[in-house]
Amino acid sequence: MARKIPSRLQAGSALLTTGALALLTACGGDDGGAEGGGATVTLGNSQWLDANRGEGLWEAVAGYEDASDNQVERVEYPSGEIATTLTTELGAGQGPDVMFVQDNVFESFLDADFLEPLDDAVEDAELNETNEGAIRDGTQYGVAWQRAPFGLLYNDAHFQEAGIEVPTDVDELIESADLLSEELGIQGFGDPSPLVDDSRWLQHINIWTFGSGGSWAEEDGTITVDTPENIEGVEVAKELFDAGIFADDDFHASRAAFAQGQVGMASEIGGGALVASLEGGMDPQDIYVAEHPMPEPAYHQQLYVVVNANSPNVEEAKDFVSWLVSEEGQERVREASGADPLATDVPVTEEFAAENPWAEDFLEIGSHTQGTLIPGHELQTSEIMTIVMDHVQEVLVNDVPADEAMAAAQEDVEALVGSGDDES
Repeated sequence: MARKIPSRLQAGSALLTTGALALLTACGGDDGGAEGGGATVTLGNSQWLDANRGEGLWEAVAGYEDASDNQVERVEYPSGEIATTLTTELGAGQGPDVMFVQDNVFESFLDADFLEPLDDAVEDAELNETNEGAIRDGTQYGVAWQRAPFGLLYNDAHFQEAGIEVPTDVDELIESADLLSEELGIQGFGDPSPLVDDSRWLQHINIWTFGSGGSWAEEDGTITVDTPENIEGVEVAKELFDAGIFADDDFHASRAAFAQGQVGMASEIGGGALVASLEGGMDPQDIYVAEHPMPEPAYHQQLYVVVNANSPNVEEAKDFVSWLVSEEGQERVREASGADPLATDVPVTEEFAAENPWAEDFLEIGSHTQGTLIPGHELQTSEIMTIVMDHVQEVLVNDVPADEAMAAAQEDVEALVGSGDDES
């Protein structure tokens, strides 16, 4: 069963009407909802809409019905609308019973007291460190759904045809991208230009700044925007920009082009590799991943499973979470999710690893990448990174020296976090 959430382009009153509808349908109501006397637990996720992979993920979590008297119903949210739509619904005391959200959304929901504690639901699970970001004051408010580390995904057949090796530094990255374009007539490097996909670069700049050893704040929250490491990372981004190797397409178009063999390499997550394996025009045996050609690791996206504190089915929702982090639940999710680090250390099957050469390497990359939330300023991460990228754009487009741009960004960020607006 599936229900698609309406577009966020509707007026606010229409959104409240949607929320009221969600109270009756998405949350399952108070009628028990399911055949056989159990409840219907609604699961809200944007990934249910992913081509091919979405159906596999849904079938994995639907396995809960075999272990319970309860039923599950999926609630589908377009990826660009899930945060704002869920915020509207939860603010009205509504929304799905269980939600699958990124870490920045988790932080805002936790701050707003939207989330149910899950300690008793996970007490028997062997959770790994991917769950630690969902703990506050010793209480578990979420469990890891997937960690999505970024690596350098590449088409090995193209590399062999062009006679190139995996790049190990920025100069080799530029040279390899140029050779792929010249020899094969494809886009050598598929990362969208900062001028094309600016919102994505609020995180994507971390490939080069984290890769240079940088960070945006110390653990105590002290802002560190203008450190030598961050300046170096911005200079790397400038070098790549001036070399003209960034793609003119947005992320989704670039991912599709890689799957069809029209891109040689790109910064990607395991989900992108799985999409290429499932629906691309290339042999899955040609899909490989390596570390980015930088001294230090890049970043990952973190998704959590959380329970709506206002759900009429809280206990049933927590029972679903208990099953999800059980051995059975994790094995089912592993089969559908590919090589994303999960809530427990469930391994990739030998069969999957043999069919997908990138799988084990993505797990290794994910063991040491960094999260994107800024310590001490988690709720302001997006605002801070918007300021940073405004100044990075000055470096890229107007040739402002990186050290001057980052010094100005440091001042602007300090003004923001010192203004009393920080709620984290």
